Amino acid sequence: MRSSEALEISRHVAEEVRKAVLPIAGSKEAGIEVGMGKDGTPTKRIDRIAEDAALAVLKDYDVRVITEESGVVGDGEVIVALDPVDGTFNAAKGVPIYSVALCFSRGEKIEDTFFGYVINLATGVEYWADEKAYKDGEPITVSDSDSLRCNAIMYYPRREYGFKRIRIFGSAALEICFVADGSFDCFIDIRKGAGKGLLRVYDVAASLFIAKKAGAIVTDDRGNDIGNKRFTMDERFRLVVANEKLHPKLLEVLKGWDSK
Repeated sequence: MRSSEALEISRHVAEEVRKAVLPIAGSKEAGIEVGMGKDGTPTKRIDRIAEDAALAVLKDYDVRVITEESGVVGDGEVIVALDPVDGTFNAAKGVPIYSVALCFSRGEKIEDTFFGYVINLATGVEYWADEKAYKDGEPITVSDSDSLRCNAIMYYPRREYGFKRIRIFGSAALEICFVADGSFDCFIDIRKGAGKGLLRVYDVAASLFIAKKAGAIVTDDRGNDIGNKRFTMDERFRLVVANEKLHPKLLEVLKGWDSK
């Protein structure tokens, strides 16, 4: 599969998911629990509707999908990590920051990714990357800030870090893209989650690829490369994403009990 085909597939998925979720986003129906996902978290109706719409498209291709609600679907050579709605709370409440994310890989590891796609389902703004990173078709790069007096997205601040401002938007896929396009200077998630982190592969794989192609350094909170992380349901992430000048300063300020 070529990147051009992955983009075409991603846009088809996005189109069908938007058709399915926009009519109920912000309604009581959207937030009704309808079961338990394969990841062990409750499935909301809007999640189920979105995943059904996405899988209806992806079933026509030779792919193996790893997705939040249904787990592993299909047995194709190309792996697609799919989050049908990243930011379910926002979608259910009508807050216009929720996305669908698709990451395409030729192998079992994150380093094997060859295409990433994220779209804000509420606004239609899309991000993708192949050899370069784009927002609505225009090339993007990370900011060049080298100061800790920066604009940060962080889960969750435990003390004063010296940042100019901290924001949390509730969709990691989009938040990492906000770093990729320079709107924010860094994304940090140091939540422990049984020592491994809380972010899952389908939450972040697509946007991490986009951020890297936009010039970001992507590691865990101890500075370790994440390329060997695998496309599995039980993989978890703790992340620091920023430009090459700011990234080492963030690792330094996070040292200590934050990383234990």
